[in-house]
Amino acid sequence: MSELLCITFRFIHPFPLFHGRAEADKPEWPPSPLRAYQALLNAASMRGRGRPLDAEVRSVLTMMESITPRIIAPIGQIAKVGYRNYVPHNQADLVTAAWNRGNLDASIASHRMEKDSLPIRITYDEAALPAVHFLYPLELIADDAQRCLSTIRPAARAITALGWGIDQVAADATVLTHSDAALLCGEVWNPTCAGGRRLRIPRTGVLDELTFRHDKFLHRIKDGNFTPVPPITATRIVSYRRDIDPAPRPYAVFKLLDANEDAFRYPHAKLMHIAGMVRHVAIERMRDDPPHWIGDSADWINRVVRGKQDEAASDHYQFSYVPLPSIGHAHADGLIRNVMIVAPPGMERELEYLAERLNGELLTPEDYRPSDENGSLPPTDGPIELQRFTPPAKKFIASCYLGASPTWRTVTPVILPGHNDKKAQKTEKLIQKALQQSGLTAPCEFSWQSAPFLKNCLSAHKYDRDGRHTGYHRPAHLRGLTAVHMQLHFAEPVLGPITLGAGRHCGFGLFAVPL
Repeated sequence: MSELLCITFRFIHPFPLFHGRAEADKPEWPPSPLRAYQALLNAASMRGRGRPLDAEVRSVLTMMESITPRIIAPIGQIAKVGYRNYVPHNQADLVTAAWNRGNLDASIASHRMEKDSLPIRITYDEAALPAVHFLYPLELIADDAQRCLSTIRPAARAITALGWGIDQVAADATVLTHSDAALLCGEVWNPTCAGGRRLRIPRTGVLDELTFRHDKFLHRIKDGNFTPVPPITATRIVSYRRDIDPAPRPYAVFKLLDANEDAFRYPHAKLMHIAGMVRHVAIERMRDDPPHWIGDSADWINRVVRGKQDEAASDHYQFSYVPLPSIGHAHADGLIRNVMIVAPPGMERELEYLAERLNGELLTPEDYRPSDENGSLPPTDGPIELQRFTPPAKKFIASCYLGASPTWRTVTPVILPGHNDKKAQKTEKLIQKALQQSGLTAPCEFSWQSAPFLKNCLSAHKYDRDGRHTGYHRPAHLRGLTAVHMQLHFAEPVLGPITLGAGRHCGFGLFAVPL
């Protein structure tokens, strides 16, 4: 069984705080792997008392440069109330100059500046010290586990702080099996390709660069001239996500084009028609050319592409066809010009296969007739072409629908899995059920209302005061269910897209980052 090198930092302060800062002076939690690596290198160098690093220690640190560790850390939250310190600033040398002239009344207290701190408060159990664990696959570092441990453990045990100097820790290094690591207390942070928290990690060459920077720091003043210390560059940014955070859902975005290859616009209230047409052509393409790695393709198409689930199934493990209203600024008209297909987590390969075959396809209404007296079919004057594209950064699709934010608001109302009987308590229970069904298990606060949050979006009501139809056209199986507009607020930023409720597979319950 493969083993792990575990570097552990235990915070020993009675009220543990962490003051370390990330890029742009933002709060950092959990501590970044780069910070842990620097603390380990500093301790190893201090033990050498100015001598070069031992060859074996250097070998282990060099191998650790290119490894992205897993992190297990206690819950850390930004303090709601910070504190203020008064620290010496760069004019404190005026005091020593005054003392040199014989003015012993000069005080450094008159040369202090305010420094406000807003640290991370670490949740802890009185029975044990809060600990952060960095787990490195041992087979990537050394062949002999015990020799590696005996090499790096003295340096780990020499670490006294992680973060600022006042963030005192007692550190250690151990060798664990994966089953032992599973018993460690704390939230598990794993590297992820999308979303999560951005942490700095070392990359190849960081050991030599840190050694070079330390030498430059020691000789920054030469012949009375100051030479700035160059910034560290041998780092990279990796996103980390907790195992309890919602897994990012894969998606593919398409433009709707008319016969002249201009943007096709469709009424906001009838967005379900676009969802239905995309679903129909997806079924046809998969019937003609199903994925070769799917065993029972007919059953897969029926469940995943078409969305016909077993009555007992509650996971709704299927593709969602989500028309995207145009939002993003005060004058956005809310019309449908784009559509997105969203897949369950882990179905990136199947989604990519489907998206490749939908690119360039033409949409036609199901049971299309040249004319329709009751107006239930979309009045298309010509074909609608699907053209796949990557949403540009800082445009409304990327920023509003696919961004990361702790707060999200509905663009289209959430159709709850039941009727609330106009009771607030029942509405709350239905919302909790909808969150669970959609896989949003992260704790959140929510509120609801009937009025839309955005201009040119529609009310959640089906009828106005005169009994006339208003709001959105719904599929028959969703017409008797309660719909509400919602706001969600998570403790941490959550990555889009987010769809919620009984109509999430056909464009209802679509959330966006508030403008």
